Amino acid sequence: MVRIGIDVGGTFTDVVLVHAGTGAVHVAKVLNEPGRRHATVARGISLVMEQAGISASDVSFIGHGTTITTNAVIERKGARIALITNKGFRDVIEIGRFSRPADLIYRVQVDKPSPLVPRHLRFEADCRINAQGQVLKDLDQADIDRLIAEVRASEVSAVAICLLFSFLDPRHEQRLRDALRAALPHIRVLISSDVLPEFREFPRTSTTLFAAYVAPVLGTYIDHLMEALKASEVDDRLFIFQSNGGVGRPDLVMRNPATTLLSGPAGAVVGAASLARTTGHTHLITMDMGGTSLDVCLLKDGKAEATTAREIDYFPIVTPMLDVHTVGAGGGSIVTIDDVGRLKVGPESASSDPGPACYGLGGDHVTLTDVNLVLGYIDPNDFANGAVKLDIERARAVIERDIAGPLGTSLHQAAAGIFQVAASQMAEAIRFVSVQRGADPRDFKLCPLGGGGPIHAFAIAAELGMRQVLVPSNPGLFSAGGIAGADFTHDYSRSILKRLEATDAASLEKEFESLRHRAQTDFDSEGISTTARRFERSMDLRYVGQTTEINVRVSHDNGEGTPDVTAFINEFHRQHEAVYTYAVPGEPVELVNIRLRAIGETHTPQRATASTQSQAPRAESLRPVWFNGAMVPTRVIRRESLVPGNQLTGPTIVQELSSATVLPPGAHAQVDLHRNLLISLNPER
Repeated sequence: MVRIGIDVGGTFTDVVLVHAGTGAVHVAKVLNEPGRRHATVARGISLVMEQAGISASDVSFIGHGTTITTNAVIERKGARIALITNKGFRDVIEIGRFSRPADLIYRVQVDKPSPLVPRHLRFEADCRINAQGQVLKDLDQADIDRLIAEVRASEVSAVAICLLFSFLDPRHEQRLRDALRAALPHIRVLISSDVLPEFREFPRTSTTLFAAYVAPVLGTYIDHLMEALKASEVDDRLFIFQSNGGVGRPDLVMRNPATTLLSGPAGAVVGAASLARTTGHTHLITMDMGGTSLDVCLLKDGKAEATTAREIDYFPIVTPMLDVHTVGAGGGSIVTIDDVGRLKVGPESASSDPGPACYGLGGDHVTLTDVNLVLGYIDPNDFANGAVKLDIERARAVIERDIAGPLGTSLHQAAAGIFQVAASQMAEAIRFVSVQRGADPRDFKLCPLGGGGPIHAFAIAAELGMRQVLVPSNPGLFSAGGIAGADFTHDYSRSILKRLEATDAASLEKEFESLRHRAQTDFDSEGISTTARRFERSMDLRYVGQTTEINVRVSHDNGEGTPDVTAFINEFHRQHEAVYTYAVPGEPVELVNIRLRAIGETHTPQRATASTQSQAPRAESLRPVWFNGAMVPTRVIRRESLVPGNQLTGPTIVQELSSATVLPPGAHAQVDLHRNLLISLNPER
């Protein structure tokens, strides 16, 4: 049983192959081919299969995480789409909410970003279902024919259909979908009752539009990738990683491509949760630094917080996802001086095309990779296992020209200043997920991931007063490793607006059972055995009259049978007090949504352990590295040479395929049974 995890980043594609029984790992880091990501992925898979000496018949699972849909939205490079909604409601997406976004309240001269679909591509259906699910005006064939003609003339690639109260009765949406697919088979059609069968028109319309906007992009990519994988005969074992931290079959994911919009950062969090369970270090703050961004997440008791709502360009996306905070600070982040002479790192990135200046591929901007190279933190001849040879002279030249010269300082002082500014920006991202939510980062260990995380970790930990840093093996491939061990996970929901009473248990059981039936059908199509299926029920509850709700799950609820409504209500009161500092047990509680999470558990690859040894590691080389205002001769040790029980003191660079870990002077590190590095920055305390 061999599982493969893939993480397509902005610069590199990471591939991790794990033998589920032994825990043996093979890895590859492949530079992305611009415009041919599917070919890069296929090449990476072939490479690790060759390294491991396995055939296609040995591979049982390929989990694929990607930022393709995220980037399509952020860069506005999605498909040309149309919206069909009720007569008189085509401007819902334009009007949005009554309140103006908080950061735009006083910037009255700034306009909100334009919707994904312009007004002339929003079409109106002359039909209506009311708030009780009753048909006020039926959808007739003449109206369907008119809408088909309008969509055909619009020359769009996808259509989003979002009709009023379709979460109560989806028949009008389904009729339109079926008619459009029959008449225009080349156009992808998505309906809100499939994407988000919940109330609130603006979020439902927005989420369905996002799904339609990326559907042609993701669908085309998957088609090309499946074709490319045929050469390796593993195309039928491809599963797509989603924002909720689980995978699904491609055709199931394509029912709602919005589930992949924030999947990129989730792989590392899934891996970190597994790391927490294995090592016993259950309070972690992860910082996953790739080529274009930094993703931060807080894990308490080994679990990451989850959410169902995010915004992109002030437009809401409602889909279950791990609560990851992202900022534009990665290895390819471009460094500039603003109008008042301040250093600015990101959010613009050089990505892999043309890449940092030191790549020698045409990049002409200073990036964090150039800075780390000049400061000695990375080796120009051993970057990404030698896949890319770095030009240190080119890096020095652009820093001197763009930063050191204009600021009137030395090359190394300029580079060190950039490094510290970046550390401060990253520390602020960690404060967002910790301090601003009532958690003290000093009570957690910092877990740096990605190619750049272990390089910057010591400076960020010092900024936050954190004392320990936990660096797993292959940190630059950690997200791909997390995806390799992911479960099959699907989320189902439905709005049911009613006061919740103990007498509702029987009716709620029927509602949950309808969601469970859908989940069982999907698991059947994915080949998940009945013994591996697990279901978690939850409810969105609020006091009558409130406009926001809390998602409540009862720990002893096993996802089947009659739900314990009283237990749900009591848990709601408890959580309301924890969140808002008060509860009103005498007030009636209102049910808003029911939710079902279906989990198909997989055989999680075990992390290999080794016996401790007393043999001390030997430095392979010395190189000058910047510490405390000077270039200091620093020993370089290969990560592969370390064994459990080894201890290191700074200054030291621990070099490996996917990254480099920087130990500053005074730091102490120990290698644990799983070959993780546990670094103490203040061992005397």
